[in-house]
Amino acid sequence: MDKYKRLFSNTLLFAVSNFSAKMLSFFLKPLYSYTISNADMGQANQIINYATLLLPVICLGMDFAVLRFGLDKTQSKTRVFTNGVVGLAGGFAVMVLLVPAVRLLPNTEGYVATLYFYLLISNGRRLCAQFVRAKDMLRLVAVDGILTSLTAVLFNVLFLVVLKVGPIGVLWATMASDFCSAVFLFWAANLRRNLHLRRYDGRLMRKMLAYALPLVPSLMCWNVIYSSDHLFVANLLENGKELDGLFYYSYSIASIMQVVASIFNEAWQLSAVTEEEGRERFFSRVFGIYQGVMFIGAAGLVLLCRPFFAVYVNEASYEAWRYSPFLTLGAVYSCLGGFLNTIYMVKKRSGLSLMTSAAGAVCNCVLNFVLILWMGVNGAALATFLSYLLIFVMRAVNTRGLLRMDYSPLKLAVNTALLVTECVLLICEVPLWGLWCSLCAAGVLALNFGDLYGMARQLLRRRRR
Repeated sequence: MDKYKRLFSNTLLFAVSNFSAKMLSFFLKPLYSYTISNADMGQANQIINYATLLLPVICLGMDFAVLRFGLDKTQSKTRVFTNGVVGLAGGFAVMVLLVPAVRLLPNTEGYVATLYFYLLISNGRRLCAQFVRAKDMLRLVAVDGILTSLTAVLFNVLFLVVLKVGPIGVLWATMASDFCSAVFLFWAANLRRNLHLRRYDGRLMRKMLAYALPLVPSLMCWNVIYSSDHLFVANLLENGKELDGLFYYSYSIASIMQVVASIFNEAWQLSAVTEEEGRERFFSRVFGIYQGVMFIGAAGLVLLCRPFFAVYVNEASYEAWRYSPFLTLGAVYSCLGGFLNTIYMVKKRSGLSLMTSAAGAVCNCVLNFVLILWMGVNGAALATFLSYLLIFVMRAVNTRGLLRMDYSPLKLAVNTALLVTECVLLICEVPLWGLWCSLCAAGVLALNFGDLYGMARQLLRRRRR
């Protein structure tokens, strides 16, 4: 199968698998806004942020290693999965010893046990899902994505609407849904056949850890950019919890971009590793199309964010639209930086991923402290954009020695300038802002339409063959 057609086919399959699951938070936020106050949502979101930061620590990055080494045809899949489960168990055992330290985290009183179960179940589900992908059972992944979405909706309605347990119900619903998913994958993919403790391979484990451990702080740093925004807003500003709850809803539009990108990236990782012929041209061509889709999507979403929030959340949360434009811009560069991270994956250079992610995390924390005190909540949104931009620039520079890509820098700069202008015009509410923002969005569309049209024609021609 042609490499572009295979990438397109896998993307569609992952879209069926993951779109409903990954968009779940987007669709559930209106339910949260009507059943939980902004302050309570801020509390629940802080626990979710702690979980987001700790997830890769407990798993020791084994979910990434299981996928990467599971795709390697020279490795025994049973040894890979067994090592992954042992790594997860070891990481969780170490984390249990750190309970006294976890109790010191702000606003965790009464939530520590829930946090630990959340971490264990989520990591178990992700480990199973990554191994199923490595086994090329993509249709099963698609079915699991649909079932996970359905169970998540049912459990959220049960805990928030029927039982009315409050903000902890958000966590319980996610845990219950992930547990059902892990059990389903383990049974349907017959993973028991690939789990034999006697097949544990110490030499392979060292290789997997050498690949995965640098990704743990790398992913933590990546997550810091998201989580630190909320923690700084909640603790630096008056009425911080309420404002953090509002800021949580403002991520809704940016999350659309990231969901689409994550679906594509799951298919892209498979193609990037397995397609070796003409790799530099392949990467350059796909990146050109990818950035066009991201900028066009962001320009349209920013233009629609005010009417969107008017119908998406309750009146008390409507002001979340003000923080959405810069977050959407940040999401674009988060997606582009994630694309370049695939080069590190292909070349097994996870140390460079750590270096760039750490730089972005440090930049984000410093900018959050400065900009939030100066600009309020929108300072956190601007800090997010600038941090992701820094990561992208660093990766664009240091991947040149690994794989030479054509980034179309002039086109990238014009796209960015138009989108920044659109965001500023909207936030400042200049006279006739709707007209000027529409012109900026039209400019982005005109700049990128040719590449997208050319790729569509190419795919259609190959489909007819």
